[in-house]
Amino acid sequence: MYTDTVTIFNKYKTAQGITWYPTILHNVDLNTDKGANVAKTGLESADTAKLHVRYVLTDGVITIAGKPHKGPKEWAAQAVDKLDGSLTFTGGLDFFIRGEYAEVPVIDTDPAYKNGFYDYINKTHDDVFLISTVGGPYKLIPHFEIGGK
Repeated sequence: MYTDTVTIFNKYKTAQGITWYPTILHNVDLNTDKGANVAKTGLESADTAKLHVRYVLTDGVITIAGKPHKGPKEWAAQAVDKLDGSLTFTGGLDFFIRGEYAEVPVIDTDPAYKNGFYDYINKTHDDVFLISTVGGPYKLIPHFEIGGK
């Protein structure tokens, strides 16, 4: 348990377009479910994931992978020069992949990503999950529970 690695991609919108900010998270617990969902609900919702991410609370600040965690609205309201210093989990906007991806901001309109970066990642990587639910922060065992589809 807590031996997996994922990369979270936080979406940031400006008038100029969308930029994705990746953060690699080591020592997380990622449980994926394919077969059971295929049998129960059909292929459309075949891939689901439950991601457990531990955090550290220091002086009232939740820290994950050395970065302060911010709520989705607080994260989106930051100035663009502050984004590399924090992370968030936003259902319906952010996504995660199993494994590591370079922690360099990705411009969505880059010509290499014909239909956008999220579409590119979906077509070129396995185990890509759009965040669907966010549970936590839980205090008894300090962690978040992130659902993905």
